[in-house]
Formats: sequence, C-alpha cells, structure tokens
Amino acid sequence: MQDIPCTYRISVKAVVKDDAGNVLLGREKDGSWELPGGGLEHGENAKEALARESAEETGFTVEWISNQPVAFWTINKEVGLPTLKWFAFVAYEAKVSGTFKPSSGTNDEVEEIRYVSRQEAKMLKLHDNTKPYFSL
Repeated sequence: MQDIPCTYRISVKAVVKDDAGNVLLGREKDGSWELPGGGLEHGENAKEALARESAEETGFTVEWISNQPVAFWTINKEVGLPTLKWFAFVAYEAKVSGTFKPSSGTNDEVEEIRYVSRQEAKMLKLHDNTKPYFSL
C-alpha cells in the first residue's frame, strides 16, 4: 500500500438552537445554508476559533460552548487544491447573543440567518459542509 499522508482541513461549527430545538443556519452569497463557524488556524484552540469565526460571519458574541463536541464528520471534495480534498468538521453546541450583522469581504458571506427544524433543513440548499450534520 502506498504511503498517503492523512491530511484534513479542520473546521469548527456552532450548533445554536432556539427554545424549540431549531438550528441556526446562515445563507451564504451562493444561496447555500451552513452552520456558523469556519477553519481552525494552526495552533488555535477550537473554542477560540469557533467564537472568532461565528463573530466574523454573524456579528454574534458566543456566550457559551459545550465542553465536548456534539458531532463530527468528514467530507471529500475537490476545491482546486490537489493536495487538499478531505475536510473534518467538529461541531459544538453554543449559545450566542447580539444582533446579526451580515459578513462582508469574502466569497462565503453570510447574508441571512434563520432557525430551521431538521425537516426544514432537508428542503434547503444545504452547503456540502453542513449536509452531513442533518444526516447524523
């Protein structure tokens, strides 16, 4: 068997729920819906990354993050980088406060947010990064 390095781009995601158990999703510029969060930078703490990414995308302040992840999944996708095809996602339950502010300056801008049930989520155009969460 050929030695193939095990390399994943790690992303942390926030599972923010309302009182009815609906999950917060953000609609990006391309029309896809995704859980808040983003890439874990080299040497960064997962909870710090989640707070930073959530604030960048939504303007919300993360008030609380669960001690342990609530979900984990991987996906394989072609993104134009021949050496980076695998992505790993670690989701933490979180509570947020503040007012939504659309993100700007990136291709994956969050233009709208809303809470959705699992059933509603399956009818949305979910981002490839988020589809597996609703299949767990």
